[in-house]
Amino acid sequence: MPEIKYFEDYQIGEVQISSGRTMTEADIRLFIGCSDNTHPVHVDAEYCKKFPAIGRPIIQGILTLGVADGFMAKEVSPTKVPSVHYGHEKIRYIHPVYPGDTIHCRFEVVDKAIKNEEFGVVTWNVLVLNQNDEPVLFHVDKQYIGRKPAAAEEKEQGK
Repeated sequence: MPEIKYFEDYQIGEVQISSGRTMTEADIRLFIGCSDNTHPVHVDAEYCKKFPAIGRPIIQGILTLGVADGFMAKEVSPTKVPSVHYGHEKIRYIHPVYPGDTIHCRFEVVDKAIKNEEFGVVTWNVLVLNQNDEPVLFHVDKQYIGRKPAAAEEKEQGK
């Protein structure tokens, strides 16, 4: 679990690496139950063999993005500090993720902006990598994160 971090605690250039997760055929099936995404590229091995660039069934891209979001929530977003997704940008599916691949994320803080007295937005470049450290997905993730309470900040500054 991450330490408690407020908006002010994040530094541009800060990098964090998540834990990993091995993706499975069960993940594909569970995602189908939620999304009804039954395209043959995800479920039909014979269909996939017709396309050498694919070769075998692949994990849904949006599922991979969802797992990356889970890594963000678990390992990067603060605990006990209000934090919500502010948005995704520039999502790129670089390489297929197959059942049996283990993915993890590299998060880099690239921007910060104060929104109001209570919240700021922290922007990360997120690179999802497979077990061979090959990029499989890239996106920009923005989190709306609570700012330090004014009284605590004043005390910290010795006022």
